[in-house]
Amino acid sequence: MTTKSETNLSKVIFKDLFSHFWLVLLVISVLFSAIAVIYSAHQNRLLIGHWEELREERDKLKLQARHLLLEEMSLAEHSRIETLATLKLKMKRPATGKEIAVSSK
Repeated sequence: MTTKSETNLSKVIFKDLFSHFWLVLLVISVLFSAIAVIYSAHQNRLLIGHWEELREERDKLKLQARHLLLEEMSLAEHSRIETLATLKLKMKRPATGKEIAVSSK
Protein backbone atom coordinates (compact mmCIF):
# COMPACT_ATOMS: atom_id res chain seq x y z
CA MET A 1 0.00 0.00 0.00
CA THR A 2 2.94 2.23 -0.24
CA THR A 3 2.77 4.73 -3.03
CA LYS A 4 5.34 7.03 -4.50
CA SER A 5 3.51 10.05 -3.13
CA GLU A 6 4.45 9.11 0.43
CA THR A 7 7.85 10.45 1.46
CA ASN A 8 9.98 10.19 4.50
CA LEU A 9 9.19 12.97 6.99
CA SER A 10 12.80 13.44 8.11
CA LYS A 11 13.88 13.93 4.49
CA VAL A 12 11.26 16.62 4.06
CA ILE A 13 12.36 18.41 7.25
CA PHE A 14 16.05 18.37 6.30
CA LYS A 15 15.27 19.48 2.77
CA ASP A 16 13.22 22.39 4.13
CA LEU A 17 15.95 23.37 6.61
CA PHE A 18 18.65 23.34 3.95
CA SER A 19 16.51 25.32 1.55
CA HIS A 20 16.19 28.07 4.23
CA PHE A 21 19.77 27.75 5.52
CA TRP A 22 20.32 31.50 6.03
CA LEU A 23 17.08 31.85 7.96
CA VAL A 24 18.02 28.98 10.28
CA LEU A 25 21.49 30.45 10.73
CA LEU A 26 19.97 33.84 11.55
CA VAL A 27 17.63 32.34 14.17
CA ILE A 28 20.53 30.48 15.80
CA SER A 29 22.59 33.67 15.78
CA VAL A 30 19.79 35.65 17.44
CA LEU A 31 19.36 33.00 20.13
CA PHE A 32 23.10 32.89 20.79
CA SER A 33 23.22 36.69 20.96
CA ALA A 34 20.32 36.77 23.45
CA ILE A 35 22.04 34.23 25.69
CA ALA A 36 25.26 36.27 25.52
CA VAL A 37 23.40 39.45 26.54
CA ILE A 38 21.79 37.69 29.49
CA TYR A 39 25.13 36.29 30.63
CA SER A 40 26.81 39.67 30.26
CA ALA A 41 24.10 41.42 32.30
CA HIS A 42 24.38 38.81 35.04
CA GLN A 43 28.17 39.18 35.22
CA ASN A 44 27.77 42.95 35.31
CA ARG A 45 25.41 42.74 38.29
CA LEU A 46 27.81 40.42 40.12
CA LEU A 47 30.74 42.78 39.52
CA ILE A 48 28.78 45.82 40.67
CA GLY A 49 27.86 44.02 43.91
CA HIS A 50 31.49 43.05 44.49
CA TRP A 51 32.61 46.61 43.72
CA GLU A 52 30.18 48.00 46.31
CA GLU A 53 31.51 45.56 48.93
CA LEU A 54 35.06 46.66 48.17
CA ARG A 55 34.09 50.33 48.45
CA GLU A 56 32.51 49.70 51.86
CA GLU A 57 35.64 47.86 53.01
CA ARG A 58 37.82 50.72 51.74
CA ASP A 59 35.73 53.24 53.70
CA LYS A 60 36.04 51.15 56.87
CA LEU A 61 39.81 50.88 56.41
CA LYS A 62 40.12 54.62 55.83
CA LEU A 63 38.22 55.28 59.05
CA GLN A 64 40.38 52.82 60.96
CA ALA A 65 43.55 54.42 59.56
CA ARG A 66 42.32 57.86 60.64
CA HIS A 67 41.64 56.59 64.17
CA LEU A 68 45.07 54.94 64.35
CA LEU A 69 46.72 58.16 63.19
CA LEU A 70 44.93 60.12 65.90
CA GLU A 71 45.95 57.53 68.49
CA GLU A 72 49.57 57.67 67.32
CA MET A 73 49.59 61.46 67.50
CA SER A 74 48.14 61.45 71.01
CA LEU A 75 50.64 58.81 72.20
CA ALA A 76 53.59 60.70 70.74
CA GLU A 77 52.61 64.04 72.27
CA HIS A 78 55.56 65.65 74.09
CA SER A 79 53.72 66.43 77.33
CA ARG A 80 52.49 62.84 77.64
CA ILE A 81 56.00 61.43 77.13
CA GLU A 82 57.40 63.87 79.69
CA THR A 83 54.72 62.89 82.22
CA LEU A 84 55.42 59.17 81.72
CA ALA A 85 59.17 59.74 82.07
CA THR A 86 58.65 61.68 85.29
CA LEU A 87 56.12 59.34 86.94
CA LYS A 88 57.02 55.84 85.75
CA LEU A 89 60.76 56.12 85.17
CA LYS A 90 61.45 58.69 87.91
CA MET A 91 63.37 60.86 85.45
CA LYS A 92 63.87 64.58 85.94
CA ARG A 93 65.22 67.40 83.84
CA PRO A 94 68.96 68.01 84.44
CA ALA A 95 70.13 71.32 85.79
CA THR A 96 71.35 73.82 83.24
CA GLY A 97 74.93 73.51 84.41
CA LYS A 98 74.95 69.73 83.95
CA GLU A 99 73.71 69.83 80.35
CA ILE A 100 76.32 68.90 77.72
CA ALA A 101 75.90 69.87 74.09
CA VAL A 102 77.11 67.33 71.55
CA SER A 103 77.76 68.37 67.97
CA SER A 104 78.35 66.13 64.99
CA LYS A 105 81.22 66.84 62.61
